[in-house]
Amino acid sequence: MPGCDLLVGLHSFPKSGNTWLRAILAGIIGLPADRGRMAEYLVDIHMGQRIGQRPWRFAGRTWCFYKSHNMDPCVLQDGQVIHPDRIFYIYRHPLDVFMSYLNYLSGNVTALSGKVFGFAFDRVEDLTPDQMEQLFRRFLIHGTFDPRAANPFGNLFDSIDRFRTLQAQGRPVHVLRYEDLSDDFNATVQGICAFLELPLDPGGIERIRGSADSLTSGDGRFFWKRKVGTHASYLTAGQIDRFWDRHGHRMKALGYAR
Repeated sequence: MPGCDLLVGLHSFPKSGNTWLRAILAGIIGLPADRGRMAEYLVDIHMGQRIGQRPWRFAGRTWCFYKSHNMDPCVLQDGQVIHPDRIFYIYRHPLDVFMSYLNYLSGNVTALSGKVFGFAFDRVEDLTPDQMEQLFRRFLIHGTFDPRAANPFGNLFDSIDRFRTLQAQGRPVHVLRYEDLSDDFNATVQGICAFLELPLDPGGIERIRGSADSLTSGDGRFFWKRKVGTHASYLTAGQIDRFWDRHGHRMKALGYAR
């Protein structure tokens, strides 16, 4: 892309840890630990931001970054298809995605639940058992809250499979799990740096961790829980069993155990 030596795409299904990954990359490339600055340089195409509007010079290269939830690994801008040089794809336990998505649509964050579901709720905790079951069944069947064929995000499992397949084909795609960042931050960040062919200076891991934490610390709203296993506190054992009965083979392929 003109003006960029390296264009890096950060793809994911919604609510899978993309913002955390952006914060980590901001720390790796030396951006100030400021949410506004991060948003300027690691742009979100769903917010109407233009790719390449604020290149960042680091390690002898000019870098451009964008965030996307689309299944298509390319981006359309000004009628032209843009192909990133590198793609990161992050995924998360599907039931934790389900819970985080509910919080995002609730009155706690965007207040879009009435539009999306036909009934509004202020907090996930306000859902009745019947309402939770209704929303769970929708996600269980479709893997998304928007099953329209025109939805560019697709469903969660197809989104993950799309980028895992690209990686297996030898495309410049690096797939990582939210849980691996949580369980082994050091090794996962080392893998990110290696994929970008960037050296990691001594003490760099803790600097990156501190920077990312300052940008994404749990606020009870957008950064709701920022932990692994949230779904176990909200779903019944029966609901979790039903999810595994339907999707167990795919869950195991993604590295999850029951």
